[in-house]
Amino acid sequence: MVLTQETFEMMILAAPFAVIALAALTLLLLLFRKWSAALIMAFLTLLLNGWTEQIPLHIPKEVPASKPAGTLRILDFNICGKVEFAPLHGAPFIDYVKNLDADLLFLPENTPGTAHGFERMLRKEYPYSLHDFPDFEKLSVVYADLTIYSRYPLSNFKTYNLNKEQIKRDHPYLDEESVDFIGSYMIVYEATADIDGTPVTLVHVHLRTNSYDSAKNNGKGKRQKVHNIYENLQFGYAYRGEESKVIADSLRNCPNPLVVCGDFNDLSGAKCIRTIQHCRDKNINAEHRDRLNDAWWRGGCGFGFTFVDQHLHLRLDHILYSKEFELQAVKVDTVYYSDHRPLIADFKFNP
Repeated sequence: MVLTQETFEMMILAAPFAVIALAALTLLLLLFRKWSAALIMAFLTLLLNGWTEQIPLHIPKEVPASKPAGTLRILDFNICGKVEFAPLHGAPFIDYVKNLDADLLFLPENTPGTAHGFERMLRKEYPYSLHDFPDFEKLSVVYADLTIYSRYPLSNFKTYNLNKEQIKRDHPYLDEESVDFIGSYMIVYEATADIDGTPVTLVHVHLRTNSYDSAKNNGKGKRQKVHNIYENLQFGYAYRGEESKVIADSLRNCPNPLVVCGDFNDLSGAKCIRTIQHCRDKNINAEHRDRLNDAWWRGGCGFGFTFVDQHLHLRLDHILYSKEFELQAVKVDTVYYSDHRPLIADFKFNP
């Protein structure tokens, strides 16, 4: 196993467990009336939790079944492209989506087969989508992944690409095959939505997976499986690090209100998410210089797991937004159309 910068970045995976352990230790110290030590542990718990943005403790505010007037609702839902979930994406799923009454749908792992079916069944409610762009159709067979469905007109479709030479410089330990693979494609799309006359930049992401299931299944013996998982984690962190830098550089001087959402394949506090959240810190125009907020951290309560599979419970799906959006409520729904759970957020839009 090669120790790299990504090895240390992967420590974020332990953050939720560390927060829970510190909280448990705090309660234990209180039980034994060790007041000073308990106060210190409580401070460390809150400090670590706040720094990594793991477990928000807001008073739960339910997303109403009927979307309140004057709000903008976003649905971010990795519907899973695995064959076993395809039968679940029929009429009940479409009814679920329609009943949510969201204004913008972000659906990672929307394969060409399901995407064209959704296009037909949702066209009345969502007259605009990435499928309206010829360039998207050229990419759909290769990427077979992301779709935005919108009630608002979409324009300026754009894809992102990685720089292989930069990958070599940043990760000299990667072999040529790995560099070619990383540089071959990037599952990130951008479009501009016209929301009541205001252009809003939408960035839909599906950052590189850690391929935990393939690493676990391909190993012979526990030691080999652990090695495979470690190698995949390290590779995934390197890959997502490059993806997040490309996204941040592209959005550096974005003058529009901004939403970045999708499946980030990483936890809050991870470097790739931090990089995107701080994409506009150095905007040449101070008016557009702000840190993107994470909807669950700002309004959720508890762990907010959006991925439940492979004996794992993780919050991998995120909605990041700029200061023009005022979060009203956020929810992780418990429907079973995928190995992910839908993330729903209501906003007041104040351009």
